[in-house]
Amino acid sequence: FLCNLQLLEINWTGLTNLLDVPGLNGLSDTIILDIISNYLVLPNRITVPLVSEVQIAQLRFPIPKGVLRIHFIEAQDLEGKDTYLKGIVKGKSDPYGIIRVGNQIFQSKVIKENLNPKWNEVYEALVYEHPGQELEIELFDEDPDKDDFLGSLMIDLIEVEKERLLDEWFTLDEVSKGKLHLKLEWLTLMPTAENLDKVLTSIKADKDQANDGLSSALLILYLDSARNLPSGKKINSNPNPLVLLSVGHKAQESKIRYKTNEPVWEENFTFFVHNPKRQDLEVEVRDEQHQCSLGNFKLPLSQLLESEDLTMHQRFHLSNSGPNSTINMKIALRVLSLEKQARSPDHQHSAQVKRPSLSKDARKSSFKPQVPVSPPPDSNKPVPASPVTDSDKKTDTAEKSQPPNASPQWPTDLSRSSSSLHASNFSYSPSHLSVKEPTPSIASDISLPIATQELRQRLRQLENGTTLGQSPLGQIQLTIR
Repeated sequence: FLCNLQLLEINWTGLTNLLDVPGLNGLSDTIILDIISNYLVLPNRITVPLVSEVQIAQLRFPIPKGVLRIHFIEAQDLEGKDTYLKGIVKGKSDPYGIIRVGNQIFQSKVIKENLNPKWNEVYEALVYEHPGQELEIELFDEDPDKDDFLGSLMIDLIEVEKERLLDEWFTLDEVSKGKLHLKLEWLTLMPTAENLDKVLTSIKADKDQANDGLSSALLILYLDSARNLPSGKKINSNPNPLVLLSVGHKAQESKIRYKTNEPVWEENFTFFVHNPKRQDLEVEVRDEQHQCSLGNFKLPLSQLLESEDLTMHQRFHLSNSGPNSTINMKIALRVLSLEKQARSPDHQHSAQVKRPSLSKDARKSSFKPQVPVSPPPDSNKPVPASPVTDSDKKTDTAEKSQPPNASPQWPTDLSRSSSSLHASNFSYSPSHLSVKEPTPSIASDISLPIATQELRQRLRQLENGTTLGQSPLGQIQLTIR
């Protein structure tokens, strides 16, 4: 837009020279200026949408491209890093692994004094954008002071999607010896329940009454807004509402909206679901200021199995709340299906990616690896794993506690997520973790708000306000009075 009508100098050429005739020239200039004024001069303006309405809907309700199930099985012939008698006698190592997919981070248990460790752990990670994204694995030897590097591995997720199933030994990079046994499964998100019984049988969830273990489905939830919430404990005082969401033992919470009974959240959440036929989604709206409930409701996931495209988008009435209190949500269930492909015995793939080597100084700068504390898993059944992600509540504390020029610290809260790890260009080492504890094996329920990341990615495609074949969009002038 233009703040004021600008002077316009027109140089007519060719047959349009007829408009330079006295009497016509002033009229033609006035008509053109009026047209410009009606379109560009404030309060009129031309709006150029950077993202279409369809893309905005996708950003608000992102569907992952797939789920990567990682069987972290064993390693062989690792380097012995522990030494005795000032290095004269070489010992073994206490190996463990750090696994990363985007900003989802898992740590295996430590196997004491073993150069051929067997972990037999399973993790599940969401994949939103797999072109150019890799599965990164680093092995370390646990030590009291600093942990020694035992090798690394990068797997191209595009190749994993093509193969659907990879079960083999991979040679470790950046070390003289060592190899790692992985089984990788690419799970497709299906909008129908046709294969659900088959999936439940494959993960033995049809007979198991537990709510934890390998996942058969993914619950995707968009929390929009709420209306007509009660005032809470004090009359005529607006609450500070937040929403608690839980599926089985997995729980997440929204951000707090202050002083309103008409909150708008516009947040995304995801839950790995063991058996949607037996599990429920529980939603509770709470007042953070007075620590009281403002309403709740329970949705059996079996209702989603009967809905079109396994999706529900509506206002849900809140129980134990006001007479007209509702919460607006879009909820979708996607069945995780492994589509195996027939391959010839001599089939070759190029899943492993050679990563650039880090300097020895960079490796030596690693400190004690730490991972958030989680409750120990039951020895009789698998427990869902939670990747290490950023915490909204503890970011300030982490920044204050780290010394100047120190590596960025990973947070300790598992129930939150952020895109800051994804946006960072650091090559993570165990020194960025903040509490010592392995990630429990089997799956993750962490939310990944990919909408912000996708929006930033699309905006980066606009170079200085232009796209290919287009002119600059102009300047924006702000007037503050």
